[in-house]
Amino acid sequence: MGCPKCGGTGFVDRGGVLEICSCRYEGVNLQKYLNIPPRFVDAEFENYVPVSPSQKIALEACLHYAHTFEPKEGKGLSLVGPPQMGKTHLAVAILKTIYREKRIRGLFFDTKDLLYKLQSYANTEKYHRLMNLLLNAPLLVLDDLGSERLSDWRIEVLSYIISHRYNFLKSTLITTNYPLLKQSKDEEVARALEERLSPAIVGKIHQMNEVLYLMQS
Repeated sequence: MGCPKCGGTGFVDRGGVLEICSCRYEGVNLQKYLNIPPRFVDAEFENYVPVSPSQKIALEACLHYAHTFEPKEGKGLSLVGPPQMGKTHLAVAILKTIYREKRIRGLFFDTKDLLYKLQSYANTEKYHRLMNLLLNAPLLVLDDLGSERLSDWRIEVLSYIISHRYNFLKSTLITTNYPLLKQSKDEEVARALEERLSPAIVGKIHQMNEVLYLMQS
């Protein structure tokens, strides 16, 4: 039997305007389609349990972002805070919600794993295909940005990806354990993302994204 909504055509007539029927997306493996890691395959807004006030604020902001997402605006979010705050959980929930509600495909990448892949694909067709996705996907998650000391090559690649997405209004979600800017002259400076990447990259991230801090208290 065909779909009762579209009669098996895959399209629904909305007063002379054809829309893709929801049946076209049923059965889609979101884990593979959005590149979600197995550990976070069940991450949803509904099962995110905020404990601290900042987590509750972040949850509300992420929900609003997902429900009102407009790809042409190029706006993103940066989720910043220590481990175990649910930053990746929220990023995956955003990806899923935007796909379900707006049929916009975002892609998730652990930044360290992504850079290893790009390096191993150097001078191959795989490199160009992956880079094209990274530059042009309407929504991209860069998870755990700055998790390691980066070589000049890796900094240049990240700078290229972020600069391109900044210039062409492509939305980017970033999670990181490190403060985005130097805030003092103590040990915090050594952990700042500016130190691991560059002030130019961090400056673009600030212009692209709203920053949400998730803290334990």
